[in-house]
Parts: sequence; structure tokens; C-alpha cells
Amino acid sequence: MEDKLITIAVHNYARAEILRTRLEAEGIKCYLKNINLIHSVIAGGVKVRVSSRDLEKALRIVEKVSDQFRCDYQNETDVVLRNVQRILVPVDFSDYSVNACRYAIGLAEKLNAEIKLIHVYYNPVVNSMPLTDTYYYQVNMDEIIREIEVRAKNNMEEFYKDLKDKIEKDNIQGVKLDYALVRGFASEEIIAKSIEYKPDVIIIGTRGQGEKENDLIGSVTAKIIEEAKVPVLVIPEDSLYEGISTINIMYATDFDESDYKALKKLMYIMSPFEFRLYCVHVGSAEGQVWDKAKMNGLREKLFSHYPDYEIECSLIEEKNFLKGVQEFIREKRIDIISLVTHKRNMISKLLNPSIARKVLFHTNIPFLVFHSNK
Repeated sequence: MEDKLITIAVHNYARAEILRTRLEAEGIKCYLKNINLIHSVIAGGVKVRVSSRDLEKALRIVEKVSDQFRCDYQNETDVVLRNVQRILVPVDFSDYSVNACRYAIGLAEKLNAEIKLIHVYYNPVVNSMPLTDTYYYQVNMDEIIREIEVRAKNNMEEFYKDLKDKIEKDNIQGVKLDYALVRGFASEEIIAKSIEYKPDVIIIGTRGQGEKENDLIGSVTAKIIEEAKVPVLVIPEDSLYEGISTINIMYATDFDESDYKALKKLMYIMSPFEFRLYCVHVGSAEGQVWDKAKMNGLREKLFSHYPDYEIECSLIEEKNFLKGVQEFIREKRIDIISLVTHKRNMISKLLNPSIARKVLFHTNIPFLVFHSNK
């Protein structure tokens, strides 16, 4: 094999020097190209190059150093996140909205967070009609809109008061509670509010088994999962909140780069609680060799970064994704299912209507979704 120089990373000067120091400490001769860009802070600055005969060993070191760079950046981000914790909870005053709020209060108490309730009430669409009927229609429509607004306001104030009373009765400390009333279409307004409010997580209740097609919250859950830019925790109606003790979390992975960021967020959100993390990949026998190599890499990173947590990594040989997930849930007594959304990937299996009803609506297990674009 011809010995030649290969670029293994491109960093600003400071990081390129750190990487070169680590490589040379391991006996790997390293060369920096574009050294004149010493003051550059952009990613495309200094090239780090090694001999092709050292490539395999060098790449392992690059991965370790890159993990440290990511960790340093995330630690800075975590400090900012810890200053303000926000939870957004869409409600429609139903029992399953109340249940979602119980989960939100339990999480907010641990994180010392604030909760913003949002209720979106119906926005009547004005259709075209004969000119002679316009005035009569407008008067009636104005009255209907006022009635809807008044009813929504009264319902929200009562719902808000009940939650405040519960927080005070249970002597829950450090939880701020507020609400917003918005007229429009539920999914659009909830997404818009999440962009404005910038919550760390959206917690939404859904009707569960026997979900009605015209149910407001249930009908928009999938759209919020797809479009929200923050984690979404879906609480099925039958998932009754009874306090939070030790939690068994199943994280379903497809070995995407975004897993590391999602797992970082997951560990951060759950850090105040006692929990066990099960990282699971469901696949066929044909891909076991490659899947095993990837799972070993993920396991090493998790054990290295989170040595004080109970973590188990498993491969499930099963062509039927849903069947594999359900069997694992029963075996490990899973309390929360979590994964990253991927367009045309694993999330598409779960957002398929028939499967979504089984996973989201036919179990009593909360479902935490992260997003690969965040």
C-alpha cells in the first residue's frame, strides 16, 4: 500500500493543535496544513493529516478527541439550560390532559421548572355566501366566537385554579404555573407557541385505546411529534401518574449520529430521577455483525460518559419492529419508550397509523421523542 498523507479532521487552530498533541503522544506523526489560518475560528480551517499507515489508529484517537470537544460544548449548553427550565403542556380540559399535567408537575418539581399550559380553541372558518346574507351571518358568527372565547376562558381559569390548588395542597415547591389561550388550529398554534416559548420539553396527553377521530389532542399528537423542534413526551390516558420512583427507559436506536445528542438530552432530563437505561436495536439476523459492532461502540461511549448509571445495551433479532419492541417492554417492565425521529426511517414505522395506535394508543407507556435536527 502506497504511503501517503490523509486528512483525518479539519478544525480551527486551537483544536487542531490539541489533536496533534494527542496523536503525537501516541507515536503518530501528524502534519497541519493551512497553518497560516492560525486565527481562524471557523470549522474549515486547519487540516490535520497523518500517514495512511497510521490511519486506523489515528481515527480511534480522533473519535475520542471529538467526543471531548462535543462534551465541552454540551457542558456549556447545560449550564444555560439549568438556569431556565420550561415545560409546555397543551390541554383540552379532559381527564388525559389532567394526567399529562400530573406528569409535568412531577418533572417540574424535580427540575425546579415552570409550566406553561396552552389551550387552543376552535377558529370558525367563514365560508362565502350570498351578499344578502352577509350581515346576518356576521352578527351570528361574532356571537358564536364570543361564546367560544368566554367558554374557553372560563374552562382554562377553572383548570388552572385546580392545578394551583393541587400544587399547594401537595406542598410542591419550585413550580411556576402559567397559561395561554389561543384561537386557531391546535397543531399549528401549539408548534408556534413552542417556537416562541422555547420549552425544554412538550408534554401532551392522548386519549389512548378507543381514541376518537375528532378528539382534539389525539388528532394532533402525531403532527406535533413530527414538527416540534423540542422533545415531546406523549402520555397515554391509561398511564396514571402515581409518583416517580425508579424508571425503566427503553431507548430504541437505529445507530444514527443524532443518537448521541438525543441520549445527552435524555440523561439530562432524567438525571434528577432514579432510572435504568436500556439501549435497544431491533434488526434482522442478516445485519447482526454490523449491528453488533455499532452497538459495542455505543455501549463504550455510554459507559465512559455515564459510569454512575445503570445502562444495558441489547440487540433484538426480530424482523417485525413492533413485535420486538413489545416483547422487550414486557420483559424489562419498561416505563418510558424513547427514540429519535428520522424522516423515512424508524419514526415512520411508528407514525404509520396502524402501528401508532398500537404503540401510542394501545399501551399505557409514555413515549418520549427527540428530533434529529436539534
